[in-house]
Amino acid sequence: MECSEKARRALLFGCAGCVFSAIIVAGCQTKQPAAPRAEKTTPDASQVQVAPAVSQVHLEQLIDAADLAFSEDRLTYPAKDSALVLYERVLVLDPGNTQALRGMEKIAERYLEFAQRAAERRQFAEARSMLSRAHLVDPDNAALEPTESQIRLLESAKREKVTLDRKLLRERSTVLSAPLQRLGRDARRNGCRVMITARNDAEGRWVYQEMSKSEGAERIRAQVQIASPPAVEITCFDSAT
Repeated sequence: MECSEKARRALLFGCAGCVFSAIIVAGCQTKQPAAPRAEKTTPDASQVQVAPAVSQVHLEQLIDAADLAFSEDRLTYPAKDSALVLYERVLVLDPGNTQALRGMEKIAERYLEFAQRAAERRQFAEARSMLSRAHLVDPDNAALEPTESQIRLLESAKREKVTLDRKLLRERSTVLSAPLQRLGRDARRNGCRVMITARNDAEGRWVYQEMSKSEGAERIRAQVQIASPPAVEITCFDSAT
């Protein structure tokens, strides 16, 4: 207990100062010890939870699964295990993963390929659908605009198709010469191309040779596909003169 200096002096006097001393003593305060400060505790390193790093093995498994889905043309459907969803999972775990980014580009390229094929079959609604999917997957793909232009060009093209008699073609009959030479003249126009459908290479070459006997300086641009029935199809675009 600590008292002021004045109180201690009062205690040294006689009884006359007893009352005064008692009052002074009563006024002394007991000093309470200060409460200890709460110390900051550093958590044990073993108790700190750190997010585990993405497993490289897990990433490789996802990429392998995505590549398999792509090879099987499971591009965006079914959604649960499509190539698109799997590549996107990789990019969530590892943004900038080059294999996944290239996978996304390949999906768009495959859809553009499907669009081109559909347009060549004159299935233009299907072609536009494939083009839209490519745009959704990779809107910055450089081949989007050229493919769209090609689809429009094919859609506006003028076509003429003539089916050839199988027996006359097998006999290489001169009866076919006149109509084939007329087709040859049409095919020589600028902006036109020819698809010759034949049952074998020999028939296809003969049809081309007969068409080439037609008048004109322009070379006939033709392709031969092995199929049946035999036919000649001429496609001329708007640029044709």
